[in-house]
Amino acid sequence: MHPYLFGIEALPSYIVFIFIGIVAAFICYRFLADKVTLDQKSFVFFGVAAIAATAIGFVFAWLFQMLYNFIESGEFGSGITFMGGLLGGIAIFFATYFLFGKKHKDQLPKFVSVATPCIVLAHGIGRVGCFLAGCCYGKTTSSFIGVRFVESIKSSGEYVMGDPRIPTQLIEAIFLFALFVALLLIIFKLKKPQLSILIYLYSYSIFRFMLEFLRDDPRGALVLGLSPSQALCILMLIAAVLTHVILARKKQS
Repeated sequence: MHPYLFGIEALPSYIVFIFIGIVAAFICYRFLADKVTLDQKSFVFFGVAAIAATAIGFVFAWLFQMLYNFIESGEFGSGITFMGGLLGGIAIFFATYFLFGKKHKDQLPKFVSVATPCIVLAHGIGRVGCFLAGCCYGKTTSSFIGVRFVESIKSSGEYVMGDPRIPTQLIEAIFLFALFVALLLIIFKLKKPQLSILIYLYSYSIFRFMLEFLRDDPRGALVLGLSPSQALCILMLIAAVLTHVILARKKQS
C-alpha cells in the first residue's frame, strides 16, 4: 500500500504507526487511571514500569521474530512481532513489580484493568501500520476484499504491486478496535473491570489463532503445522484459564 508516508523514506508507515499507538496508549492510560481512581504514586510507578516494559518489549519482539525467521529459513533475519513483544513486556513489567512495587499491591488490579484496553488500542493502531507497510499479509484471493500490496520498489521509486491478498492486518485492526470499545463498556458501564483481562486473553487468543490460518507471510511452522504465533496463542489461552480460576477462587474466599 504505502510503505512510506507521503513517499518520504524517513517516515516508514509501520514505525510511525507504532509510535502513534504507544502515545495513544499512554494518553488512554492517563484518562482511564483517573476514572478508576488509581492513586498518584501507583500511577507514576506503574507508568514507569510500563515504559520500561514497552522499551524492552521491543527487544523481545525482535528476538522472537529472529526465531520465527530461523524456523522458516534457517537464517535469523530481522523484523519484530507483536506476540513476542507482548509476552516479553509483560514479563519485564511483573519483574519490576515484584522487585520494587509490592507496596502498590492493592492498586495492581486497577492498573491491569485499565492497561488492558490501552494495549489493545496500541495494537490496533499498529496493525493499521502493518496494512500500510504491506507486512503480515494474508493469502491471495479473488474476493472483492483483496488488496494489492507493494511487492518491491524499483530504483526509480515506483512501486511493484503483488497479487490481491486478504487484508488480515485490517481484519485484526477492526477486531482490536471493537474489543477496545467492548472493554471500556465492561469497565465503565458494567462496572466489572476485573473482567477486562479475561475478556482480552480469551478473545484475542482465539481470534488470533483462527486468523493465522489466513496469514501467508513466511514465519515457519511447528508441530502439527501450527505457526509460532498459534503456539503462543495456546499459551495465552492457558493463561486465561488459570487467571479465571484464580479470580473465581478469590471471589469464593
